[in-house]
Amino acid sequence: HEVAIAIMSSSIIAHLTPLQSRAAIAQLTSTSSKYQNLINIAKCAGWAKKEGASMLFLPECLGFIGQSSDDTLKNAEFFCLDPESSGSQLQQIYDNDANDQSYHHSLENTILRCSSLDNDLSTGCHVHDLNEREIANTDVSILNGLRTIAIKSGLWISAGGIHEACDPTKQRVYNSHIILDSLGEIVAHYRKIHLFDVCIPSKKISLLESATTAPGTKLVVCDSPIGRLGLSTCYDIRFGEMYRELVEKGGADVLLAPSAFTVPTGKSHWHILLRARAIENQCYVLAAAQYGKHNQKRESYGHSIAIDPWGGVLTDAGGFDGPGTRDSFGESGGILSPAIILCNIETDKINTVRERIPIKEHRRKSNFSF
Repeated sequence: HEVAIAIMSSSIIAHLTPLQSRAAIAQLTSTSSKYQNLINIAKCAGWAKKEGASMLFLPECLGFIGQSSDDTLKNAEFFCLDPESSGSQLQQIYDNDANDQSYHHSLENTILRCSSLDNDLSTGCHVHDLNEREIANTDVSILNGLRTIAIKSGLWISAGGIHEACDPTKQRVYNSHIILDSLGEIVAHYRKIHLFDVCIPSKKISLLESATTAPGTKLVVCDSPIGRLGLSTCYDIRFGEMYRELVEKGGADVLLAPSAFTVPTGKSHWHILLRARAIENQCYVLAAAQYGKHNQKRESYGHSIAIDPWGGVLTDAGGFDGPGTRDSFGESGGILSPAIILCNIETDKINTVRERIPIKEHRRKSNFSF
């Protein structure tokens, strides 16, 4: 019997079953402050550790959301990871960081306090041990901060979208989805393939991602504590053929779709697209999401979510049009950010669904043409 538990004071929403492989899916409201964004991620890592998760999933644009394309380019980090990057390459980047590392201690202390079993969660768990107003973005590395968070929390991390600059002039960047293990080493590195170049005047949407972002070309899967992951990012979710490749050729059991969906497209398509990818591929789908108002020009739909291989919604953190799978409480209509939702990945459920409706076998037998 499954029980949904909401822990209001710690911003943790738990969907509990007998413990298998537990995933924590974050919901963030990232801003232009890299330091504050990392602190919110550290909070999520602490809560995830406390609740027994083995992996934390973060949304697209986790480290920075500015007001313009120039802001994005200016704040991109020059580390240019090869798609076959190893942990040793990341270690070198980490060791060569000449900036002030004092904020790493704040990240570590935040994790420790948020994960403490005797912490009075009603008072919050951010340790204010630095003058935050004096921490400039140029003093903060998102990738190095995530490495610290992974090491100090003991969690694997899916970093759903980091602006990766390979050109020193920063004419364009990659929107990169990086998997770190609990030692802070790179396990996988995916560059977003499908870019969001969309103009819908009636919905007040006009975004040209390709103006600042170069597309990737390689599909990526990797093994993890919760199963074999198929990596993607946001707008990719509209291209079902990509996920078929990740599953049938890559062997993925858990599809990842970290996102920063606009409010209009989210209301119309978010749940439908994610459930469709789960149903047609008979996989879990985990989608960490941005939520709320990032600045005067941009806001995101929310609804971080976990979907099972049958297409059922296991847990939903809520967003602009409702509280998801739980009662409303807290600010912003009861939608919490930063927050995590929890779910367990059950391999037996994947196998059962695939045995009952053998889509892969039926696809091989099909024969049709115009």
